[in-house]
Amino acid sequence: MTTGCQYQKHNNMYGKIIDGNITTYRRLPVQFEDESGLHLNFRNVSDPSAFGFYKVVTPSYDSISQRLGAIEFDSDNDVFTYPVNDIDFDSTYELSTPIVDEDGEAVLDSDDEPTFTVTNERNYNIDAKKLELIKSVKEEANRLLSPTDWYILRKAERSVDVPSNVVTERGSIITKAAGFETEINALTTYESLLRYSIVFFPVELEEL
Repeated sequence: MTTGCQYQKHNNMYGKIIDGNITTYRRLPVQFEDESGLHLNFRNVSDPSAFGFYKVVTPSYDSISQRLGAIEFDSDNDVFTYPVNDIDFDSTYELSTPIVDEDGEAVLDSDDEPTFTVTNERNYNIDAKKLELIKSVKEEANRLLSPTDWYILRKAERSVDVPSNVVTERGSIITKAAGFETEINALTTYESLLRYSIVFFPVELEEL
């Protein structure tokens, strides 16, 4: 768990512990009743903490490499908040695969029970993520090439030359796609793949 996080306040959201459980409110209730009686215009109360209501705040965190845990009370800062947990991209799980013979029949043990091979598989499969990104590259390249595909078809069917600007544009798209695929295949961690951005033609912002 990451500590020393910067807090971001959740507007008027409050929390309160009721019967051992944390109840959250989008804002303070209009009225509130406790052992001392009914409190009207409760949203105007000067000190909600006197009644057990504390602000709910969300810590700053990296949405790619971290996740928020279950809400809890931070007694040091008198707020309800969420612990920030780092994602273990190297975590694994056990996969059991039935053992079969050459005829596809289950191989049984001495008790006539099916046998299995057990392997450790990654929860975050790097190879599968690479294939997913490369598929996205190809789909985007095809989308960008599609409007000018007819030039290529016309050239093949009628030997009409493709305009030079179209040739240049299509060449640029194809080159960029190949470059993206090379870069993706060179990445070695799941997190780096999550952070990889596929942008064929970045938008240039005008200077003010």
